[in-house]
Amino acid sequence: MGEDDGRLMVVEERIKTIAADVTDMKTTMKDIAASLSTLAVLEVRHNTTAESLNRAFKAIASNSERIDAIERTLPNISLASSWVFKAVIGVIAIGTSAIVSVLFTVFR
Repeated sequence: MGEDDGRLMVVEERIKTIAADVTDMKTTMKDIAASLSTLAVLEVRHNTTAESLNRAFKAIASNSERIDAIERTLPNISLASSWVFKAVIGVIAIGTSAIVSVLFTVFR
C-alpha cells in the first residue's frame, strides 16, 4: 500500500496544480473579457470619429467649391461695383453742375 499512497499523493498534487492553473485561467479569461468590452467601446468611438471626420471633410470640400465659385465671380462684382460708384459720382456731378448753372443764371 505504500506505493499506492505515494502515487495517490502525486495525483493529488497534480490535481491541486491543475486546479490552481484553472483558477488562473478563469481570472485571465475575465481580464480578457473586460479588455474585449473596452476594445468594443473604443471601436465604436473610433467609427463615430471616422464618420464625423468624413462628414467634416465633405463639408469642407463643399465650402471650398462654393468659395471657388465666389472667387471666380468676385472680379466681375468688383468691376460692376466700380461702374455703379462712378455712375453715382457722375450723376452727382451733373446734378451739382446743373444746380450751380441754375443758381448763376438766377442770381446774375
